[in-house]
Parts: sequence; C-alpha cells; structure tokens
Amino acid sequence: MFTIRKLRIKYGVTQEKLAQKVGISRIYLSELENGRKKNPSTTLLEKIAKNFDVRVSELYE
Repeated sequence: MFTIRKLRIKYGVTQEKLAQKVGISRIYLSELENGRKKNPSTTLLEKIAKNFDVRVSELYE
C-alpha cells in the first residue's frame, strides 16, 4: 500500500491526521503503508480513497 504513503505526502497529510479521519490508529496506518499489514477492509480503503478523491483501484497502483 505504498500508494497511500505517496498520496499522503503529496497532499501534506500526516499519518496521525489520516488515521483520525478514517478511524484507525496511526500504527495500523504505518503498517499498511509499509506492507506489514495486508488485506485492509473494503470500507477502510473506500474511506482512504474518498479522503484523497481517488478510486479505490488507484490505491493498488
């Protein structure tokens, strides 16, 4: 999920702020970004995509 990190940095959003917006811990977000956590829920991916105004499929690019 390296794309999440790229989007977050591009838009100047901290891990803490994004985690708060989508309802997860900063640690969990970090683990997603670093590939240590796999298979996040569809609901979570939809929230992240909506936050950056992208399609969910773009998070996998």
